[in-house]
Amino acid sequence: MSRDRKKAQSGYTQYLEGNRLATARVTGAHIHHKHCVQIARKIKGMYAGTAVEFLHDVIAQKKAVPYVVRSRAGRGGNTMAGHRKGKMAAGRYPRNASRVYIKLIESAMDNARQHHEDIEAEEMLITHVAAHRGQVARNMRPRARGRATASNHYQVNLELFLEYVGDDEEDDEGDF
Repeated sequence: MSRDRKKAQSGYTQYLEGNRLATARVTGAHIHHKHCVQIARKIKGMYAGTAVEFLHDVIAQKKAVPYVVRSRAGRGGNTMAGHRKGKMAAGRYPRNASRVYIKLIESAMDNARQHHEDIEAEEMLITHVAAHRGQVARNMRPRARGRATASNHYQVNLELFLEYVGDDEEDDEGDF
């Protein structure tokens, strides 16, 4: 299932296996990579409709995305975000990344509706979500006394797979 990493690859990082899949990609999104990774960890395994509702609640700051990966190596604990109410320890409300993920999930659901008319797109399971760092636009910001500071602009590439996990033979129930 792995690919040859010595050669440049285009397309998805996972091979498409199965006949009830729908995919969607976003390349060059202008959002932070760390927010995308945390959202991807949270929504993987959710149903598409549930994930969209959750991301709308994140935008409205009703629910927080748990931040579980440490941001600074060598220093104790999660230094990325503060604690939130409830059972979650650290979390934030990444609104811009949530908007991009909503568009991505809706695009995958539209692809599922186009290719498979007999299944409900909101009831498809998110089986694969990946957030990869994209290109970096490197610039320099002039400072005092003839110096300059790097001013880099980071981009993210996102991909998402939806899979239908229901029974394919639901029409044969009344034949007995």
